[in-house]
Amino acid sequence: MSFSVYESYVALCNNERVIMHDIDNNTENTIILPDLESERKIDVHNKVDIETYHMITSLAFSEDGKYFAVCTNRKQLCLYETKDLKLLSNRTLIRAASRVRFSSNNDIVIADKAGDAYLFSTSCPTEAGTFILGHLSMLLDVLVTQDMKYVLTTDRDEKIRVSMFPNCYNIISYCLGHEKFVTNISELPHEKSILISCGGDGVFKLWDYKCGSELMSVNFYDKISKCDIDRFNQDLRDCQYDESVDILPVKYLRVYYFSKIESLIIISFYSSKILLVYRISGDKNTQLKANYLESITVETEPIECLLHKQDLWVLTDVGLRVFKFDNDRFVTHDALNSTIKCLNTSWQILKNTIVKRNLFPVLYKRKYDNVQEYQERKKIRLAGNTE
Repeated sequence: MSFSVYESYVALCNNERVIMHDIDNNTENTIILPDLESERKIDVHNKVDIETYHMITSLAFSEDGKYFAVCTNRKQLCLYETKDLKLLSNRTLIRAASRVRFSSNNDIVIADKAGDAYLFSTSCPTEAGTFILGHLSMLLDVLVTQDMKYVLTTDRDEKIRVSMFPNCYNIISYCLGHEKFVTNISELPHEKSILISCGGDGVFKLWDYKCGSELMSVNFYDKISKCDIDRFNQDLRDCQYDESVDILPVKYLRVYYFSKIESLIIISFYSSKILLVYRISGDKNTQLKANYLESITVETEPIECLLHKQDLWVLTDVGLRVFKFDNDRFVTHDALNSTIKCLNTSWQILKNTIVKRNLFPVLYKRKYDNVQEYQERKKIRLAGNTE
């Protein structure tokens, strides 16, 4: 489940439909995804009816707002024109996507759970995706830089890889230093040559990514409550994972250009109602500074959040809330919240049919102990041989 904002358009989705709301005209349209195009019909996935398993996992506008893409967990990628909601393509991915992004020229780059990245054209919407690179570990994020010269990929094994684009076989550098998986990367808006990254180790890092040099590391251990961490560990145990954590993994990293020397960043977490706000100032030639501004607490764990025109949009089970940035703090945007009341009414209907995603298999590796079972079988076999 996801939502996205571009200018006056707000797109909100559940398992198989998208609501496109135009704030300026107060109009609302519903898009039902087309049937999955595949050579063979799939009715069951892991012994579960595919219709109950189907859900939208990603929804994004292109940078110029001309297109928006919808991706589902059944390897379906749909491309639409924003203006008239025309379906341009309905393509099938080779593997389920873990991240979907638009490049600055409106092409779509996909990172998948097999560790591969593919590029899908919007100018030739019927063409299949082009394989551009692969990792040995599951990819968690992918980013084509604004200048279209590099592609950056992160995986579950703590690595950030920097490759030339589109000739991605040419690896420029690795940004190594995270101790856990890296879930989010982004160019620093006011200084595009700097990369910001975060994941499961309780820090965000700034990099000179072209040479793989770490410029700054900021930890936020003290900003997360023990109750949230305990709740997350209980969720891990409930899903039969032996691992426990002492810091929450980052769910989303959002960045915004504030001025020529400053950027805002927002960080949200799994199993927490808190969003952290930082201001990053400086560049590679001057001292970089990270100033913690505040913690924003919302009603429930944010399903999704984003920054749009200095406004912070947060989607929770309760609905959409918008905050505006004023005097170094985010305060409730009363006027805009009043405008989107009808959209929140639609959300109350949409959310009733949503199947929530379990991200633990993506972020954590389940450990198996086969030794005891092997020893028991060996004892039985030896006992049989002595008789």
